Parts: sequence; structure tokens; C-alpha cells
Amino acid sequence: MRSDLHDIEVIFQHRTERAVCIRETEGSKDIWIPLSQCEIAPKEKDLLGGLSRGRIAVLTAPERVLIEKGLI
Repeated sequence: MRSDLHDIEVIFQHRTERAVCIRETEGSKDIWIPLSQCEIAPKEKDLLGGLSRGRIAVLTAPERVLIEKGLI
């Protein structure tokens, strides 16, 4: 069985208890995705070892969610 999960690189903006805010590029608009539909992790560990605003992160989500949000 094939997984429909995809990993894409995004720019992390903000995270709440229920959603994550990302951007495709520096100048693009904010995109909110519910945490129930995705996972996000830092691409590289920063000094604090976590996600930082404006840094590259890896977003993992089902293909349908990424298409719905215009990310693929």
C-alpha cells in the first residue's frame, strides 16, 4: 500500500495548540494548517533545537491537504 504523505520544505512562521502557520517563500502569504492534518519539524537543529520563525522546516502532510492549501 502506497502512502500519500509528502515532505515539503517550508518557512516556519508560528505555531498554536491547534495549527501551524507557514510560508512557501519569504514574500508569500501565510498559510495555516491544522496540526491534526500535518506534522512539522525543523530542517536543521538550531541552537535551541526547535522551530524558529523564518527558518526552514519540513512539513509532512497528506497529498490532499497540500493540494488544498496550494503547496503542490
